[in-house]
Amino acid sequence: MELIKIYQGNLVDARELHNFLGSKQEFANWIRNRIKRYGFEEGQDYTSFDKFIKREKGGSKRTEYALTLNMAKELAMVENNEKGRQARRYFIEAEKTLQQLKENKRLESFLKLEATKDRFSKNVAALGGTNEDYIQIDYDGRKVFFNGEPIPDSQLSLVLMKGRDLAVELTNENIKEGITSLDDVEALHKINHNEVRNTIISRSGKKPEELKPEDEIKNLGAGDKE
Repeated sequence: MELIKIYQGNLVDARELHNFLGSKQEFANWIRNRIKRYGFEEGQDYTSFDKFIKREKGGSKRTEYALTLNMAKELAMVENNEKGRQARRYFIEAEKTLQQLKENKRLESFLKLEATKDRFSKNVAALGGTNEDYIQIDYDGRKVFFNGEPIPDSQLSLVLMKGRDLAVELTNENIKEGITSLDDVEALHKINHNEVRNTIISRSGKKPEELKPEDEIKNLGAGDKE
């Protein structure tokens, strides 16, 4: 049973954890106090990012936090209540599942792709783009890859995961070479996905959209090895 959503296999949304624990403290104070009190380090235990919240009249910006499983487990433990103990046991089981799955080749490729996408997101941010810009640029590349509506990355076959990883990595290299315009990044991202698409077609005789989705990564069993 999924008590708290775990993203990318090993990240927890701090706000979702706060809601589950039922803390009466305001979220912003709760997370800042715990980071300071227990010495958590950004980049190692968590990452923070700004999120724009749309409202009927304008909107507002708030800071969100993505926690490692270890940090989420510690926060659950120090809450010192039944909800905290329940969350801690849940995270321990999640860590065991990750350990069991680490040799699965699809999972390995998925985690590699997620890491490559994370660097791409940071590269887009370094060029002045928002998280929404990154999502849209990557979505446009995926549409080219599938010549239409894309399959979620978590359902890709092994070859398509590796293809996606290569296309995104090529865009990272383009940015490293000095591309500074988000429009150029978007154009190159489409080109890279199209070139990888054509390679897959020429080598396998099948188009990416003809390769059926596979089981969600999170549903793979320990014995399900490629």
